[in-house]
Amino acid sequence: MFGETLILVSPDKWLLNKTFIKQKHMKTFYFSLFFLIISSFIQAQEVYTYDFNNLEMGDLDGQDDWHTILHVSGPHDFVVDYTGGGDACPDGTLGIWYTGSGGGYGRTATRKATDNFDFDFTQADIVEFEVDVRRNWWGMFCGIGFDADGDGHIAPGLASEENDGGIYFNMAGYNPEVNNRITLPDETVITFAVENSGWGRYKMVLDFNANDGAGAVALFYDSGITGDWVAIPEVQGVNMGLTPGSGDKRDRTVWDGVFLNATGGTAGYDNILIRQTGSEGEAQYISFPAVNDKLTTDEAFELNAEATSGLPIEYEILSGPATLDGSTVTLTGEPGIVSISANQAGDDTYAPAAQVSQSFEVVDATAYTADLTIRRPIEGPKVYMSELSEMLIVASAYIEHTEVLSIESVSYQIEGSKGMMTEKVWGTGYYSSTWTPSDYGTYTMTITANSTGGMSSVSTVTFEITDDISDLNVQTFDHEHISTSTSTSVIKDFEFPSFVGSFDQIMAYLNVTCPAGGCDAWDRVGQMYAKSPTGEWIEIIRYITPYGVECDHQIDVTDYSSIFQGLVELRFSIGTDAHGFEVSVDFDFSEGEPPYKYSWVNTFWDETYPFGDYANLQPVEPIIWNFEDITEAAKLKVFNTGHGWGASNSQNAAEFYEATHHIYVNDDSFEQHLWVVCNPNPDGCQPQNGTWYYNRAGWCPGSIGHMYEYDLTPYVDLSDVDINYEFYPGYVDYCHPNHPDCVSGQTCNDCNAGFNPHYIVSANLVSYSNYLFIPTGQEELDYFGMQLYPNPSRYMVQLSTSKPNKSINAEVGIYSLNGQKIDAYIWDGSTLNMNISHLAEGVYLVAVKTGNYTQVKRLIVE
Repeated sequence: MFGETLILVSPDKWLLNKTFIKQKHMKTFYFSLFFLIISSFIQAQEVYTYDFNNLEMGDLDGQDDWHTILHVSGPHDFVVDYTGGGDACPDGTLGIWYTGSGGGYGRTATRKATDNFDFDFTQADIVEFEVDVRRNWWGMFCGIGFDADGDGHIAPGLASEENDGGIYFNMAGYNPEVNNRITLPDETVITFAVENSGWGRYKMVLDFNANDGAGAVALFYDSGITGDWVAIPEVQGVNMGLTPGSGDKRDRTVWDGVFLNATGGTAGYDNILIRQTGSEGEAQYISFPAVNDKLTTDEAFELNAEATSGLPIEYEILSGPATLDGSTVTLTGEPGIVSISANQAGDDTYAPAAQVSQSFEVVDATAYTADLTIRRPIEGPKVYMSELSEMLIVASAYIEHTEVLSIESVSYQIEGSKGMMTEKVWGTGYYSSTWTPSDYGTYTMTITANSTGGMSSVSTVTFEITDDISDLNVQTFDHEHISTSTSTSVIKDFEFPSFVGSFDQIMAYLNVTCPAGGCDAWDRVGQMYAKSPTGEWIEIIRYITPYGVECDHQIDVTDYSSIFQGLVELRFSIGTDAHGFEVSVDFDFSEGEPPYKYSWVNTFWDETYPFGDYANLQPVEPIIWNFEDITEAAKLKVFNTGHGWGASNSQNAAEFYEATHHIYVNDDSFEQHLWVVCNPNPDGCQPQNGTWYYNRAGWCPGSIGHMYEYDLTPYVDLSDVDINYEFYPGYVDYCHPNHPDCVSGQTCNDCNAGFNPHYIVSANLVSYSNYLFIPTGQEELDYFGMQLYPNPSRYMVQLSTSKPNKSINAEVGIYSLNGQKIDAYIWDGSTLNMNISHLAEGVYLVAVKTGNYTQVKRLIVE
């Protein structure tokens, strides 16, 4: 598609500054206006392309007026080839590659204008510069600018080329929060966040007339090289600081070339495009709000784009099942993606506005039914009751396109009984009801989920109620390999018996073995969660892996008997390296009558909190709880493990800091001495490699974290029970960016080191009764149902929701503790894999934002 040619494009074909975001489920969202002001009436447009396909395979230097210069060290040149480092150019043609293997290797390539690539930055009022980039690890940059000494090289940052420069953007896998940046002609640096691993296409748009000649720049990114541009919000309409007439790199009238750089690791470039435009007129731009998805049966609706000039907007259907009459859109009744452009052609005063487009999906409701799963009771495992009792019925039901489709009702029928099932926690997709068998024996249950458009899903199971109870064993994860080469998180469904008052003890056994190549050599945080009957994830096991050896562990999980029934979704994750561990978990159910027939679990806290942060010394949110009237007993179960240590943390906190915290219930205080003796190992996992024998805050390598339990039975008859978790108030981390007196090199090594003391806290309230109940005492504040796992992690973390039926279209940012945005994503509620291998050890904030809602969780990078 590209060749080294000059193309003239007429004004009516000008499609400058169209902003896009990636398609998701065949849907295109447009989330950013192009804020760069275009002061132009288009007279002509010239496009110049260069695709490297006319070059010979081999070193780039000297071919077709390309000149390369050693930028750091190493013997490598850019090489013309189809592949590099095992990768290939996306279009299958020739590109240029740099494969220097180390962080100190680097090269810069420069190309000036010639007859077959005849760009001219001195004349155009608007310039677009596009290039395909295969991002490497250590860093690379590219741009346009000035060869100050005329030696054929534009190499900003190189000592011998100190006056070279212009405007260029950097990208890197290493420390992207610093190395993803654009450098302006006056050497001002602006960092930006974008997920840019592998190949992608960048576009830099320069308006030289803006800001009274100082110019403006906007940067865009197309991750799939599909034409779907994402506007990088940090670089939109930024003043370039040009000084026309200065004759140096801040004066675009002397810019004479393009330059490409790579430093260490495999980097690639292909398909350079330069688009130049001359213009006149006053600027205007279009605001075109997003159009919500529609059903094929929806009525006609109005578009409401506006131009800043106030001139009328003209719309055009670019594609899809819709027709247009002025600003009125009528759907044809067929499903598909509709794309509509908004245009304003200008007049004697105003230049044409940049075209802006919006897309939405038209959905046929009759093409979708609910994904229905019966979860309790299930076919196979029996339902055990020593006496006939009320039992819980649970099903999960999900449907696609939650923007326009919904599950309208879920109901059950068992022989002659029937009833409605409801979501106890909105948006989780878990529906429940109660039923009491009339006798022992076999029953057939049918569950129906009705959805938009009169569609239905039906599922049926046959199960047996019995009072013949004996000890049982259930095998779940069986030598599951958890690693970066497989997955650091594994989620599966497992079958358990259903029961009422039949087992007085449930023991979980965790067996950790080494895969081929050996176990991970370090102590990593692992967690096993189970989904409760409300569809919420509950942490069951907090596990810290041993230093490179195999171990066996056990934990009493009887308090979670309300969860381990029927078809249960379990998740095990470890923030591990490429080797990882093999994990097996099985359960023993011991026959016997428990003190109470029923129990229930609610999560109070499940979060990572800073410890000793001067700006937030008591970060744990208070709880006000109302027990159900039939509650007879309750206990609070708390995992708290301290992490972060070293010369950049005061007193080696939090891992090696012995602290006493308090949990306050109304006016009463419960003490928590957060310290565990590690030699001998609490789980008998010794000897190990490494420093396993040092005592730690709430845990030891090669053991399940210490479970702290507090009896809340005295409070079950009270209303508005006030519960607070107070960290030891006497500790302050003086080596923290939030401490006003922190001075690097004086009060500590580095005030911005990042891996500050923190606690990973989960606290579950277990309520007991001889009557079946589902407590709903807390107001739901968890709008997104945001889940991060594994957390802590080292290489990859997954963002998901505990509410898969909830419509989500949100912006996600990963931030440093001082508020700098490092990475940015768009999240539609499905599982989002976020590569964090480039992040330094430390605590980060993951913020999810949409509309009026924001939710933040802490992310620990090990």
